[in-house]
Parts: sequence; C-alpha cells; structure tokens
Amino acid sequence: MNKMRDAAYLVMPSIWYENFPRTLVEAFACGLPVIASRLGAMAELVRDGETGLLFEPGNADDLTKKIAWAKANPEKMCEMGTRARQEYEAKYTPEINYNQLMTIYADAIAAAKQV
Repeated sequence: MNKMRDAAYLVMPSIWYENFPRTLVEAFACGLPVIASRLGAMAELVRDGETGLLFEPGNADDLTKKIAWAKANPEKMCEMGTRARQEYEAKYTPEINYNQLMTIYADAIAAAKQV
C-alpha cells in the first residue's frame, strides 16, 4: 500500500468480471482514484468522474484517453481521490464490515428461532 500512497491513480484494466476487487478498495483507503474497466463490480464500485474513471473493457483507445485526461487534470483526480477515501470511510472500514457481519448473524439467528 505504500506504493499506492505515492501514486496519482490506480489503473485496473481487467477484462474479467471481478467479484469484489480488494485492490480497488485498498486504493480507495489510500485516497487513490481508480481508472477501471466498466465491467462487473468495478463498474459498480467506481463512480465515473467521482471516485475515478471508467473505460470500456478491452478498448485500449478508451483507456489511453482516460489516462491522458487524468494526466491533464491532476487536481480533478486529487478531488476524486478525496471522494474515494470518503467512500472507503463510509462503506469499507473494518468497523463497518464487522457491524454488517454481526447484523447478518443476528438476522440469521432470529430467522432460525422462528422455524
């Protein structure tokens, strides 16, 4: 994660339907915007123009344009990184995940008692 803290953005050019790419969430934790394929969970986790940029999977020209835009707009990318960190703090911290897991367990226990 130290490398991420020094980077301007993370590029995820995956052509695979990623389920929940941990690297993407780690980037958000570091305040790093993500340039990702508009595919699978990446398209759901990255809010285009807010927490990063999305490009068409397998389209090198589209990816090139997004990276060129990112290089030409470092202040906007920095703002996206700030929003990415806010997204992490709102949804993905260990405390939030723990509370979500405990809620799932409590719901499962309550449902089992009703049977």
